This record gives sequence, structure tokens and C-alpha cells, in this order.
Amino acid sequence: MASIDLANFLDQHMRQSGRFIPARVQAAMALLEKLRDKRELDLNAHKKRNSSGIDSHEKYGARVHERLALEAINKTHGRRSSNVGGWGQDLLDILKTAGFENADDAAKGVMIDAAQAPLAAILRNILDQEPLEARPKGRSAETVIRELLKQAEGKGKSGEVAQYLVGAKLQLRLKMEIPVVGYNKGDRKSHSDVKARTGDFEIANATIEVAVGLPDDKHLAQVAEALEDTELEVWLLTRHDRVATWRNELEDYEGVDMKRVIVIAVETFVGQNVSELGEFSTKGKATQLGELFKLYNDRWVATVGTPGIRVIVK
Repeated sequence: MASIDLANFLDQHMRQSGRFIPARVQAAMALLEKLRDKRELDLNAHKKRNSSGIDSHEKYGARVHERLALEAINKTHGRRSSNVGGWGQDLLDILKTAGFENADDAAKGVMIDAAQAPLAAILRNILDQEPLEARPKGRSAETVIRELLKQAEGKGKSGEVAQYLVGAKLQLRLKMEIPVVGYNKGDRKSHSDVKARTGDFEIANATIEVAVGLPDDKHLAQVAEALEDTELEVWLLTRHDRVATWRNELEDYEGVDMKRVIVIAVETFVGQNVSELGEFSTKGKATQLGELFKLYNDRWVATVGTPGIRVIVK
């Protein structure tokens, strides 16, 4: 039995512009996991009927992540953007060359473990080590935040990063202690849940909810419930390219009074205050961004985040 060497495979198929593509790395792990149940080295044997994807992709992705105690960066385990048809057979051929077909069951398991190990190491490094990079030079504060959220999206962490940046911005701007609560923790689950918050942040007579994805029933209902029998103003913060979509959905949602709802981009909500606090000067902006990221790193990331969403300034 030959050794498993994935170095060339990783460089050729798992990288883009020098960086590893998390979706593909996760998909490769899922394909190898499926090989434990179906010991076929023909990619077509693993494909879903009438689809280019792998049959039971998310099932096997979840299984390998659970076994390795590894958090999934992409919740679909790379199913949608893996391009598995472009590299899946190459991965299986590496195992064939290593003698997989003639090995006994125990040896096959060892070979799969050996192939999955470097892929898992890549994901752990992305999650735990590689920070997000902020590049303020020549950029507005709003653009800096937008680029950070795009990087975070590549790690499947845009929701967490957006929420924690908003918390840091509120503390920076209001000069008050903002409670540090983990992403999507503490939200109201029912009317009887009196201790839960009406949104991610409650400031005076306002509720602030961060929702970077597309409109969903959970968040729409949450806005309606926050408005019900209160005089609260509700701020819904989303990505810049989803503001109009959220506003349209909220306008059509029963129980939502848009006279008390503000829909705004996270990038604008955070970036505008940074520019104002910096007195609209380049030096002031850089100083305030530094203060923002220090609060974000020292309070939110250190308490409820993971090292892989730390922000460093380049």
C-alpha cells in the first residue's frame, strides 16, 4: 500500500488565487467519507441521480465533521459551490494509485483517514488561525467593513462578524457597556420567554437585530413581535445589497408598522459612525477603526468568538 500524497491535488484543485476554497475542502472530505460506505473509485457511483452533486452530500459532510470535532465553515458542506465534477475523480484516482482497491477493509479505513487528515488541517487553520484582514488605506470605513464581511462569508461567519462589529460600534459610539452575547443567543423564542431579548441589542427604546442573510420567517416574525404592544423602534441591519429586499418583505408582513422600522446596511451603520468619530479625516478614521477592532477582538471575539474571526489591520 502506497502512501497518500495530496500536495499536488490540493494546490491544483483546492486553491484559488493562493487561498484554499473552504467549500471544496469540505466537499472533498464528504466524498471521502462516502467512500467508507460505498467503496467505489468511480465518481459516477457517488453522484446523485440527474445531478452533478454527490448523493447524500450533507449527510456525509456532517458525519466527518462530527467525528473529527470540526466545525463546518459552510453549513451545506460545500455542496452548492464545490465543483466536485472537476476534481472528484482525481481525488479517487489518488487512492486507486495508493492501492485502495486491493486493500482489506481496515487498510481502506486507514487510507481514507490519511486522505482526510490534511483537508481537516486546512479547515482548522482557516477557522482557528487565519484572521480577517482590514485594509483602511485608500478605503472608506464603510468599504473596510464590507470587505471584512465578504472575508467572513468565505468562512461561513458573516453573521457572527456582523453582529459583533455592531456591538463594538455601539460601545464605541455610545460610550457605554454593551452586553457580550454569542451569535443568535438570547433571542426571544416565545412570548412566555420573558428574559429573552427582542433583538440582538436593546438600547433605550430601540431594538437592533442583525440579519445578514435573505429575509426569513424567523426574523420577520421577530420584528413584528418586537413592535407588538410596545413603542419600540426596530432597526434591522443587513448586508448592503439586501436592504431593499428586506424592506419590501417587511412592508408586506402582517403586523409590521414600517413607521417604526429602520432597515439599513451593517456596513453603513458601522462605517458612518467610524467616519464621524474620526471627524472625517483619514487619520481620525484609521484611529477609530483601530478602536473599533480592539473592542471587537478583546470583548466579543475573545469571549464568544473563535480566533479565525479576529481582525488585524494591514
